[in-house]
Parts: sequence; C-alpha cells; structure tokens
Amino acid sequence: MELTYKLISDSEGFEAFRTLLKSSDLPADDLDYKRDLLVGYYEGDDLVGTGGLEVYGDYALLRSLSVKMGIRGKSVGSTITEYLLSEARKKKLKGIYLLTEKARGFFLKKGFQDVDRKHVPKELQASSEFSHVCPDTAVAMHLDIR
Repeated sequence: MELTYKLISDSEGFEAFRTLLKSSDLPADDLDYKRDLLVGYYEGDDLVGTGGLEVYGDYALLRSLSVKMGIRGKSVGSTITEYLLSEARKKKLKGIYLLTEKARGFFLKKGFQDVDRKHVPKELQASSEFSHVCPDTAVAMHLDIR
C-alpha cells in the first residue's frame, strides 16, 4: 500500500477529514484547519487516515487519529503517529498529550504513558478536548519528546 500525505489546508479537505473522523466515532466539531496541524493520508485520491496536533505553548495535544475501516491493521495509524511526533520534535515541543477511550494499548506501544489529568499542563486542560469534548472516562496519556 502506497500512501501519500498532505496537510489539510482548505475547506474541501477539511470536510473529508471531518467525515472520516465522524465515521470512526471521533469528535470533529471543535477542530480548525487554520489553527491546528491536520494531516490526511491518502491511497490514491481516497482519504484513509487522519491525525492532528493542537499546539499549546511547549506541548501539543494529539488529536483525530483515525484509520478507515478496511485499512486498519496495515500500520497506517503508526505512520500517522510517527509523522505527528516528528512534527512535534521539529517544533521543539517538550511533550505530547492525548485522551483516548479505545486506543490505550496502541499508544502504550508508541511509548505513551498514562497520566493523571491533574498533571496535564493547564493550557491543555482548558482545551475543548479536555474541558468538554472527551468524557471523564477517557484515559489521559503523555509522551516526553525532549
């Protein structure tokens, strides 16, 4: 499978991005392609994977990691995650946080560790993801990338 990626930088790409997220039961209404680093992975013209970073000072919130049904299990999620981690390192960020309800095992394999929400930087706690989009049952995780 040959994948290409492109940054989501227009409303048409953003709508396709949001549609894939919604089909994966992930939140999409609080994202903004003009503010956030959103990336789409394509097989030909078909969007098969998404991922994003919301940057807050020295930290980022990893968001919107999704892979289209039928493509899962082919390392697309790992490819997207590695790209986002690379971008965070280029920005000289200190760490990445995320919330997950279903992918804890995946992120543990990537080096993330569980973290109590009260230890998440305040600016991330104030984000829509932490403050009201994800339920309190979602696991908070952290990866130090320094």
